[in-house]
Amino acid sequence: MREDPFATLAEGYESWYETPLGAFVVAEEEKALETLLPPGEDLLEVGAGTGYWLKRLPYARKVGLEPSSAMLQLGRRKVPEATWVEGQGEALPFPEKSFDVVLLFTVLEFVEDVGKTLSEARRVLKPGGSLLVGILEALSPWAALYRRLGEKGVLPWAQARFLTREDLQDLLGPPEAEREAVFLAPEAEPPFPDADQAGLRAGNRGALYLGRWR
Repeated sequence: MREDPFATLAEGYESWYETPLGAFVVAEEEKALETLLPPGEDLLEVGAGTGYWLKRLPYARKVGLEPSSAMLQLGRRKVPEATWVEGQGEALPFPEKSFDVVLLFTVLEFVEDVGKTLSEARRVLKPGGSLLVGILEALSPWAALYRRLGEKGVLPWAQARFLTREDLQDLLGPPEAEREAVFLAPEAEPPFPDADQAGLRAGNRGALYLGRWR
């Protein structure tokens, strides 16, 4: 098993969301995610981190699975209303047909086996349930930045891999619905909405690609 790339990052993990650029980015991501949310009662988030999305999603029963002990401990404090489980996406500790919705949000970048993780996510879905997957698009300007940071040994990017939407669709087939968000460059200056529209016009791929599969 690889060393936990988030062990020293948990406490400051959400601090970037409080910067002007971070606040714009996470708001755009949230809008994209909200448009794809399916109905249901039971949600599993694989790689729930500190619980940022788990806290915001409108499901009656929420379970967060997280492999990083540091992130898990912080998540339990931040989102005590959820059930937290330590574990790996490649071996989910749940029976088949347990959840209406399974979410993997920028998690496949850090798992050891992408195919197995997706197979496990589908295994625990109830009949008719929905799989939501968000990736950091490999061909976006943001992934280029993260790859460069990884080359310099900066965590967590030193242990990350990046997929394109085509890679994901090769594994899962065509999505039922899809969205992308965050077209501006990492060096963008305010006003961010204008910069985002300029990036879209320039043909940038969104930093976040989201798909929903049944």
